[in-house]
Amino acid sequence: MRLDGQKVVVFGASSGVGLATAQTLAEHGASVVITARDARGIADALAQIRAAVPSAAVDGTAVDGRDEDAVRRFFAETGAIDHLVIPAGATDRGGSFVDTMTAQSFRATFEGKFWVQMNVAHSGACHVTSGGSVTFFSGGAAHRALRGMVNVAAVNGAIEAVVPALALELAPTRVNAISPGTLATSYWKGVPEAQQREIFARTAAALPAGRVGTAQDIANAVLFLVTTSYVTGTVLQVDGGVSHSTL
Repeated sequence: MRLDGQKVVVFGASSGVGLATAQTLAEHGASVVITARDARGIADALAQIRAAVPSAAVDGTAVDGRDEDAVRRFFAETGAIDHLVIPAGATDRGGSFVDTMTAQSFRATFEGKFWVQMNVAHSGACHVTSGGSVTFFSGGAAHRALRGMVNVAAVNGAIEAVVPALALELAPTRVNAISPGTLATSYWKGVPEAQQREIFARTAAALPAGRVGTAQDIANAVLFLVTTSYVTGTVLQVDGGVSHSTL
């Protein structure tokens, strides 16, 4: 599973899954370029990766995935790459569809995740070398009905619907997506710590895996998709077995 001599762009890698993915790919020999909207976040992420992997060939730059011109310039400057990984994009619970959701908030969810990933792929795919890969990120709400998550389900489902079509259109570039389940990451930073522990304990008790996921679990899944050339057009669910759970 070595990636020596291969160049990978991880779009959205200042923390959480993106950071863990960039570090894991660097550990396996890849030359990694990371992005995020915040230059300070990029600097901190680069320092963390270099401290953990002293031999890492890693660089980074601040790019807003919502800005088509900025994304286009970034890829023009970066040049040919072997793999593009796009954990960029954020989604928040929308609340009750009838009582809370508005057209504006629904659109904002798409702008924050779906359109960011599509924008990055649209500009970046032509820079991926033959036989390389593009990896999108969806989420468990596309597979498991949850109250207050209609907007998130719609966005994640839209991302997954794109994957098989792009796998055909961009071949021999491989196109896949990862659908994470509940992860103990910075996604929960706005939730009180006691409430986080309660959510994680309840979820872990219901899952066949017996625990919630980590950013490293997702990074390992990315490594699998990037290095396995016989997988394309697939949505890989990394969710502790939620479809077989009591949640």
